[in-house]
Amino acid sequence: MTLKTLVTGMAAAAVVGGAAAGVTSIASPAVSSAPAVQPVVWDIPMPQAPAPDLQPPLLQTLQALAGGGSFAGKASYIQGGIGRIEGIAADRAYNRAAAEGKFPLTFNIANIDQQGGVVNADVTATSALGTTATQNVQFVAGPSPTGWQISKASALNLLSAAG
Repeated sequence: MTLKTLVTGMAAAAVVGGAAAGVTSIASPAVSSAPAVQPVVWDIPMPQAPAPDLQPPLLQTLQALAGGGSFAGKASYIQGGIGRIEGIAADRAYNRAAAEGKFPLTFNIANIDQQGGVVNADVTATSALGTTATQNVQFVAGPSPTGWQISKASALNLLSAAG
C-alpha cells in the first residue's frame, strides 16, 4: 500500500464520517447548541494538573506529633485516634527520648506519592544529637488541623522504633 492510497483512504473515511454525523444531527429532534469536543492525542501524554504541595501540611503533622505535651492531646493527628494504653506508651517513649536530649526533631520528607486520600513518603528525622533515621510513613486525609493524619500502622511503627 502506498502512502498516497493510505492518505486518500483516510480522507475518504473522514468525509463519510463527517457526512454521517451531519445527517444524524439533522435527523435528531433535540439538537444541542454545541457538540461535545473530546481531546484526542496519539502517543503524546496530556498535561496533568499540578500536584498539590503536600510537604508543608505533612511536616506540620509530624511536628505536632513530635512537639511537647501528652499524646492524648495529639489524637487528631493519628488515624482512628489513640487509645489509653497506646497514649501511655507513647508518652513514656517521648519522655525517655526527651531526657536523652533527642528533641527537638527536624524532618525532611522525600518521595511523596499520593494515591487519592493516602500519601506514602520517606521521612527522615534528625534529632538534636545529630542522629538520623529514615522510615516510610503513610498519611491519610483526615480531620486534623493540617488535614492529614499519620496512619495507625505508621504510628505504631514509629512508636516501636522510638522505644
